[in-house]
Amino acid sequence: MKSRALNRVALGTATAAGLLAALPAFAQSSVQLYGTVDGGIRQQTNAAKGGGSVTTMNSNGYFSSNKLDFRAREDLGGGWNAHFLLEGGFNLSNGQFDNTTNTEFNRQAFVGIGNKKYGELDLGRQYTIAHDIISFYDPYGFHFTPIIPLTVASDGTRNNNDVKYKGNFGPVLVEADNSFGGVAGDFSSGATRAVGLNYASGPIGIGGLYGHRNVAAGTGFVGDTYYMVGASYALGPVRFSGGFMSEDQQGPGTPHTVTNNGFGGLAWNITSVLVARGGYYQTNVSTDKAARRGMTVLSLAYSLSKRTTLYAEGDYTSFKHSVVTTLNPTGSSSQTAFTVGIDHLF
Repeated sequence: MKSRALNRVALGTATAAGLLAALPAFAQSSVQLYGTVDGGIRQQTNAAKGGGSVTTMNSNGYFSSNKLDFRAREDLGGGWNAHFLLEGGFNLSNGQFDNTTNTEFNRQAFVGIGNKKYGELDLGRQYTIAHDIISFYDPYGFHFTPIIPLTVASDGTRNNNDVKYKGNFGPVLVEADNSFGGVAGDFSSGATRAVGLNYASGPIGIGGLYGHRNVAAGTGFVGDTYYMVGASYALGPVRFSGGFMSEDQQGPGTPHTVTNNGFGGLAWNITSVLVARGGYYQTNVSTDKAARRGMTVLSLAYSLSKRTTLYAEGDYTSFKHSVVTTLNPTGSSSQTAFTVGIDHLF
């Protein structure tokens, strides 16, 4: 009897072990906390109407944006994963949020599912596809975003209520998204849709996108069409890159406005810890009386470690017409500025 009982226990144990082995193994996810703390001092001429210079630390980060991130990724097996990202920004000089609406996760907030082979599908507040593609071809790689005008030229920068697909297929990146407008009875009002492609192989990169938004204007909505192309080429330690984007906004009762942005420059890895960058950025707005703004930017970044960087930057901005407008808030003919600071990743 004792032998039979032991055999039953052994058989039961083996059966249970077999069933457990047949079940898929799921890895537990852990939440990662990381971010950037950037402190810089900037001095600028003609900083107000009628002239006058200003020295300030009041920014959301110069070299990099100040942010606090919560990220997690769970392995679901078979190459699949579930993930989320919550990202909030802050102003280091006063400790406040980086936005006037006190939105806690103003920078990004999304959850999604992904597969190594098929790509990722995310839902929430996310960067526009324009922002993604421009980042490949901006000579500064979206450093100095409060200074360089590309962030505000990235088709809205971020979308709320966004469903976004991103897939990498060898050297080709494919992106598509739809941001729901949430207007009853009209699927298109307030909505944003875009598609983008990017190709990167060896020293060559080329990409572009097309997007359309229906932007709120007064009590209605106006159409906003956007496209962008960019290219890059790496030659040893130097990478040349540039691009062009155009935004065409028109609708009943609003002026037809075309905004064009062109940019180009280089990034030179002088040593493994010292990087020099230079770029030129030009903005033309058809309905703005200042007409054109041109900005030249030069910088040096020195890495004290993998996480800590010292930086220095100088820029010169000129305007075609010295009138107070959206493009030229101070109405000056030109502005000169210098920035120094420290950037730390954690």
